[in-house]
Amino acid sequence: MILDPQGDIQYNTTVYPHPPQNDDEKALRSINDLCSRFSIEAIAVGNGTAGRETMDVLKKNPLPGNPEIFLVNENGASIYSASDLAREEFPDYDITVRGAISIGRRLMDPLAELVKIDPKSIGVGQYQHDVNQRLLQDSLNKTISSCVNLVGVNINTASKHLLQHISGLGNTLAQNIVEHRRENGPFKDRQSILTVTRLGAKAFEQCAGFLRIRDGHNPLDNTAVHPESYAIVHQMARDLNCKIDELINSPEKRKGIEPGRYVNEKFGLPTLKDILSELEKPGLDPRGKAKVFEFHSGIKTIEDLEIGMQVPGLVTNNTKFGAFVNIGVKQDGLIHISQMGGNDLHLDDQIMVKILEIDVPRKRINLKFLEAL
Repeated sequence: MILDPQGDIQYNTTVYPHPPQNDDEKALRSINDLCSRFSIEAIAVGNGTAGRETMDVLKKNPLPGNPEIFLVNENGASIYSASDLAREEFPDYDITVRGAISIGRRLMDPLAELVKIDPKSIGVGQYQHDVNQRLLQDSLNKTISSCVNLVGVNINTASKHLLQHISGLGNTLAQNIVEHRRENGPFKDRQSILTVTRLGAKAFEQCAGFLRIRDGHNPLDNTAVHPESYAIVHQMARDLNCKIDELINSPEKRKGIEPGRYVNEKFGLPTLKDILSELEKPGLDPRGKAKVFEFHSGIKTIEDLEIGMQVPGLVTNNTKFGAFVNIGVKQDGLIHISQMGGNDLHLDDQIMVKILEIDVPRKRINLKFLEAL
């Protein structure tokens, strides 16, 4: 499955590196060809059935362009792929292709993809099936709105379902943005958002500050600075005899700005301080850069484990009594809260753990947290 930078499908095919076909050489040739043809930058592998084995196949030989290979949590992907929403998005593809698209998009923009899934199908939390579902959905919506207000969304990758959480955008305008992007390519600047069907000046005023455009014509389009404030930032740059990108990238130049000089009837001192604060962290993403993760090479099944082993793992779930960790076998291990050492663990944290107990018949693995990776 090949996705373009906007998350739209470019090409799909099927390879068979695992039993019963076991044709990993042909699979690798096909993948090599695709990497060359499409200049692949990253590969997403679902962490479900044969995920670990697929990672091993991909790492057998260097791939053209040396794309990074990531293991992606696919919880809820099968639910999404069989949903009415997936059929609406991809009416011409079957559920296996829809699921692959979802996994690839989760690597690109997780929030934009996960908002499409019923929260109790994501597999996170302890009692999500037992709580009031309306309250659970309300809580999820508030969390999404909080994320949107904190970091904004990339208009060139965001799904319709994420866009409709933006102030000023509802279901119709969000759909119009996605269709405009599909027909005309990525947005290059915020002003071009006004060319979206039925998106007028009032909606633009409300939504523009939350919509980010990376690598666009204007570096301010990747900040929370609203277009109505651009003129002041340009004036600051002129006064310092520099360009906008220099102003954003140079803390020393920003230190030379006295915000009180730019106070006027429209912009007060608090607004100007907010503008300078936003220039310090353009395109802020609290997740940081995605990190490639590798399991212990000698562990494939629970039978390979030994008490006392220290192995890397990925946190897959948090509960009140501990955290579950994927260490590369078919079942997750548990770090009981008493073995966390007072540390707070989060989903997808990469950590080192020690194996304390193995119960093969019951398929249970008890772990101890050692350190973050």
